[in-house]
Amino acid sequence: MVQSNEQYDESRCKAFVCDLTNDLLTDSITPNSLDLVSALFVFSAIPPEKMEFALKNIYSVLKPGGRVLFRDYGIYDEAQIKFSKASDKRLDDNFYVRQDGTMSYFFSTEDLKSRFEAVGFSTIECQYVYRETTNRQKELRIDRIFAQAKFEKL
Repeated sequence: MVQSNEQYDESRCKAFVCDLTNDLLTDSITPNSLDLVSALFVFSAIPPEKMEFALKNIYSVLKPGGRVLFRDYGIYDEAQIKFSKASDKRLDDNFYVRQDGTMSYFFSTEDLKSRFEAVGFSTIECQYVYRETTNRQKELRIDRIFAQAKFEKL
């Protein structure tokens, strides 16, 4: 769909389909060529046992000094609390399945740092971000917790 847009210009960007947990990014991207990868609400949908491959995959296409900007669900987020009440939704520690079959992993900052550092990244910043959201129609206030981080390829 992106490639069919009349404004798509492969000299400026390259759109392709890739399963980060299975397909090698280096099949579509030159190794050690990217300055930045944004991983916004990506890793929570990846089973924990496949995260290492996905991280190594990203590492392979970043230049030395390249960075990953990460944001995802933090441990004890309101969504995790709701999942915890339904034992049939729990697949593993901090890992749940939604009603539609998609998965949701909740990161602690320690877990996040150890996963990235285990494949060679250095941690620049890793913290929780707290947000309050309000559903005015239902008059509900929900506390959200996100893990936000910056990692750098050495």
